[in-house]
Amino acid sequence: MAFFKSNTKQTTLTDDPVFNALISYTDTGGEYVSPVVLKNSDIFSAINIIASDVASNEVYCDTEILTKMVNFKPCSYMDGWHFKYALCANMLLNGNAFALIENNHNLRFVPNSQMAVLQDDVTNEISYQYTPENGRKRELKAKDVLHFKYSTINGVTGISPLYSLANEREIQGLANKLLIGFFNNGVIGAKVLKVKNTDLNQEALDNIAERFQNLKSGKAGIVALDDNMDLQNLEINSDILKLVNSNDWTTKQIAKAFGLPPEKLGVENEHSNQQMSNLQYLQGSLQKYFDCFTSELTFKLGSNWKFDTSKLLSLDPTTQQNNAIEGYTNGVLTLNEARAKIGMPEVDNGDSFIERNDINETRSQIDTTSTNESE
Repeated sequence: MAFFKSNTKQTTLTDDPVFNALISYTDTGGEYVSPVVLKNSDIFSAINIIASDVASNEVYCDTEILTKMVNFKPCSYMDGWHFKYALCANMLLNGNAFALIENNHNLRFVPNSQMAVLQDDVTNEISYQYTPENGRKRELKAKDVLHFKYSTINGVTGISPLYSLANEREIQGLANKLLIGFFNNGVIGAKVLKVKNTDLNQEALDNIAERFQNLKSGKAGIVALDDNMDLQNLEINSDILKLVNSNDWTTKQIAKAFGLPPEKLGVENEHSNQQMSNLQYLQGSLQKYFDCFTSELTFKLGSNWKFDTSKLLSLDPTTQQNNAIEGYTNGVLTLNEARAKIGMPEVDNGDSFIERNDINETRSQIDTTSTNESE
């Protein structure tokens, strides 16, 4: 059998060992989420934004028990929100995320370190090698595993967006080290101690320098020097610090790799308002992540799965109410569907479409009902 694993030691993607430990290929060891990568605030924010939006929007099908299983109680120890969040976060970090399909409509989240993807050389059939912690290794059929993939070049395993960010992460890391070094030196900055009219060896110079080392931490108060010593500050090029502090290029690159509008990561965008930005994010970015989930759920669990994106397009209460009324009066929504759009409970006989021609009367009736129930 040929092995296509999101974790195999034989294959490396970059020369960065920390990066390889995160998204490349080893089938032993602990969790794949590297603390080093998650300490990058831009990467953490990108993953948190996408995973939170996937988790916060209900994915549903025409089978109620399956909808409840995925969104509310996939198993006895995890709720639906954290289940979807963990799957999406792992998919973004590692390119793959896994869950077991168990009996009695249960789903079990599986860390990447416990799952390997197998493909038969002859039949191309996919199976999974599951090695639970302190448990026996066993092979599972494809129908028993939900496997969510991000980008893929073979259709079998996924590739993380982090793969494309190796150079950007290095540049951002060097810039951060420059700033940290500056602040570690304190306001005083680096010092040069000149000793005049002497011929000292290196050991003697080091001993003198050690006496003044506490200046770097700003602990020194009065410093006594004789006529043969001169203490000077090294000039700091503040333009470099300004450039490092104001450069948002790496943040834009991280946003691009994850398919986020730059303003989602705090980069100002003069050419887009909030509503247009949300629409762009939903249609150009988040929909692709939704499709990663719905395609696998439909393939493995059956039915036709879709995400409810109404939360992402939510407007101010007045606009929401007007849209609900317009949908009802134009015969697009039933009364109960219109009421649900503005957070109101269902009413009896509210599942039929409007049949009256007096639109103004209908609008007045809905407005009155909304006002009374809000009071």
